[in-house]
Amino acid sequence: MEKLKVSKDNNQSRMHFVNYWANYIRSTPDWKWGEQQNLLINSMMHSGKFYPFSAKQYLKLKGEKYSELRT
Repeated sequence: MEKLKVSKDNNQSRMHFVNYWANYIRSTPDWKWGEQQNLLINSMMHSGKFYPFSAKQYLKLKGEKYSELRT
């Protein structure tokens, strides 16, 4: 598998990462990358529980609009 390259051009770096990740998924057994994704997602969910802001407060801090979804 090729190594991940970093380029001075941001768009080129992004495209290289997409190709790198697609090749990784194609060449790695499902169970292996699935476990890695599970670990990443679970850690993000865990850390999100301890984030000091609500979604509304976070978006306000960033200067973005917040709209609640209504069902």
